[in-house]
Amino acid sequence: MRLLNILVTSVLALGLTACSTTWQATNHYDEFTDSAICRVEKGTQGQKDFVRGFTGVYFTQNFYAENHDGEIRAGIRTYPPLPIGGDVQIKVGETLYSLTSKDTPIDVAPVMPKAEFPQDHFGQAYGEAMETITQSIQASSSPYRAYTGKKAMALLKDMASTKGEVKFRTVGVNKATSGTASFMIDESFAKALAECGIDL
Repeated sequence: MRLLNILVTSVLALGLTACSTTWQATNHYDEFTDSAICRVEKGTQGQKDFVRGFTGVYFTQNFYAENHDGEIRAGIRTYPPLPIGGDVQIKVGETLYSLTSKDTPIDVAPVMPKAEFPQDHFGQAYGEAMETITQSIQASSSPYRAYTGKKAMALLKDMASTKGEVKFRTVGVNKATSGTASFMIDESFAKALAECGIDL
């Protein structure tokens, strides 16, 4: 009986792992902001949660592409959403793409309290400098590193035409926040992108 349980568990895990290697399009709608997002990732959230629970791996970084109200985005996001401690490099064939916090859309960064700096007290230059610093801190604290627009499309086209393994790494401020991983590109990638209205 014990052997049968092990066999069934192994088959289930293998089946879910196989499912999670297929690129899938999922739709998300925020009823408060009226934003519509179609996201392409490997597997469903349920499959990823099962694999995380089964393997005991708590923190993962995943490649994603999305159509965010008509804006195309592509990059790496963490799950659960924890800050990415540095830039992300994605190697597609011989081409190296570097995704920085400056590339990343500010709307995926954590919200910070708005600090007001009276211009009559501090001056306009000081207020603008503090606004820039605040945005920089927000972007650095984001669980995303992503391209938008033409940069995102160039990355996605390159990936779709390459097929096979794509490697990426986080270049952190120290080794503890750095890491390397990879994912596979197959026919399901371009199909899922098309389902999200991302035409290469």
